[in-house]
Amino acid sequence: MEDTRRLDTALVRAGLASPSSPERAEAVLAVGRVHGSAMAPVVRTLVADGDTAVAANAAFALGLLRDSAAVPVLARALDGPPSVGVVAAWSLGAIGAPAAAAIHRALGAKRPAVVARALLLATAKLRPVPVGDVRPYLHDADADVRWAAVYAISRSPVSAAVRDAIALAGDPNPLVRQQVARALSHRAAGDSLAALARPVLARLVGDSSAHVRIEALRAAATYGDSSRAVVLAALEDPDANVRLTAAQSLGAVFDGPRAAWMPIWRADTGFAFRSAVLTAAMSRDVVLPVAEFDDPDSWAHNGDWRYRAAVADAGAAAPSIERMREISLPESRDPDPRVREAGFGALAPHADTAQQHPWRREYMYFGLTDRDPVVRAVAIDALAGHGTAAELPRVWAGWPRAASDTIDDARVALVRYVASAWTRDSASFGDSLVALLRTVPAPVQPLVRAAGATCPLFSRWRDAPVAQLHPLDWYEARVRELVVPALAGTLPHAVIQTVRGPVEIELYAADAPLTVDNFLSLARAGTYDHIAFHRVVPDFVVQDGDARGDGNGGPPYAIRDELNRRLYDRGAVGMALGGPDTGGSQYFITLSPEPHLDGGYTVFGHVTAGYAALDAIVQGDSLTGVHPK
Repeated sequence: MEDTRRLDTALVRAGLASPSSPERAEAVLAVGRVHGSAMAPVVRTLVADGDTAVAANAAFALGLLRDSAAVPVLARALDGPPSVGVVAAWSLGAIGAPAAAAIHRALGAKRPAVVARALLLATAKLRPVPVGDVRPYLHDADADVRWAAVYAISRSPVSAAVRDAIALAGDPNPLVRQQVARALSHRAAGDSLAALARPVLARLVGDSSAHVRIEALRAAATYGDSSRAVVLAALEDPDANVRLTAAQSLGAVFDGPRAAWMPIWRADTGFAFRSAVLTAAMSRDVVLPVAEFDDPDSWAHNGDWRYRAAVADAGAAAPSIERMREISLPESRDPDPRVREAGFGALAPHADTAQQHPWRREYMYFGLTDRDPVVRAVAIDALAGHGTAAELPRVWAGWPRAASDTIDDARVALVRYVASAWTRDSASFGDSLVALLRTVPAPVQPLVRAAGATCPLFSRWRDAPVAQLHPLDWYEARVRELVVPALAGTLPHAVIQTVRGPVEIELYAADAPLTVDNFLSLARAGTYDHIAFHRVVPDFVVQDGDARGDGNGGPPYAIRDELNRRLYDRGAVGMALGGPDTGGSQYFITLSPEPHLDGGYTVFGHVTAGYAALDAIVQGDSLTGVHPK
């Protein structure tokens, strides 16, 4: 039922009537996953169910539904079993402004630490953050509560909380100090409190924890030139990801001639580090030798596509369109599609200024016929913001080719273009064009359908039947092989073999069986063999699973989300997405707690060993494979 994205009320009611606790819990969760708002009244009654698994899933489903009518029910659940209260607090935060008053009242009462923590995380989603409600918890005896409190005031700039954050700069818990650093950015402190915040950040840049140093560097860089010495000193940090963060911060704090950038360039030979330096210099309109097309040693001529793409990406940071054109556009003619994508991607944000510079828009037309679907998607999306009925036939001419692509990117982009052009220019659509678009068969891909959901030209897609992706016995096999053993306490494991050492993970087969099955199947097929961590954001995530290598790769299918109550704490394994229900082969692992991801991405596992290796991973590091145990 969830794979068809359609609510089957009779099936859900049958599940809720089952004597099996897991079946009842799964049935109520399914309502939230398929956005079955018609059954919200039933779900509300189940928040008080005697089975806490059912009650917690009911509370979670109401948060997925953003059901504002459930606020009183969820508020009462805060006083029930803590396992349910924690989820109710998350859902109140997910509902947002309609739940603000309930969150305010709840924070004024004494509650178990786990529920108080969850309520504080819920306040992080409110705007403005209620600093007065949070302040009493900043000095709580429980370290998790203190962390959640300072997290709440660090998620958005809050000047009223800067002095409170400074008082926690010496907290014994490094997770608290990380959030203190985030809370002291210039956006929060402003000029009036900068004199207080900057010395604290300078101390935290020398913290014993690399995670704290990373966050302190990012915050310090928001103060511009005054933090130059702090950032430059961090270029020699013993931790590679701290050095990378310093390099990424240079554009905000350092300005000088090319000769002054060259010692920085030579400070670290790592590809990720030098790419960051190249981009930072370009943001200051300084072209390093490796970006000069006429230099025979330029990265633009390097045999490794990653170096050529890095030049195009750096050009996108240039302060002038002329410089971007000089650096990035040559890469849009590269033989490797990943480099062409970077070249067109650099121009894409500027294509919509067609009135002053029509060449920008016209240049994107070259991308419409590219062999690669990702390049075509970049070009189409760049045009969509100012799409017109007159231009539509030229863009839509790519539909037959997109229809045969193995991935959805170009198909989704084309449908988005039509929807945008219709919104802006529907009066100019001729009868023949309207008739052509209305007869386009309903795509089988959910993402393509979703792209046209609000466009009247594709209204017939809404009622078209959705094919079941697998026969019923396929789903039954997944339950027997994965869910039943997991419910009995036996979870599958896998080892990610990286150049920094092995990272072992356990997989949540009962919470996300289709995602776990997909991951294990890809691992056994060798999909993860000899590829690289194409994305590493220090103190946030490491990500891999893309054999293409540029973040756009994956299998010729997408799996649906299996959102669940598992949290994105440090070491959580999640499904990387490009939008709802776009999972494939890419996954990520969190390096620090990231509550803002909870309920938005499928959590399907957790690291059980190998944290030292995990923390040492730098973008571009390779892994030999993922081996199920």
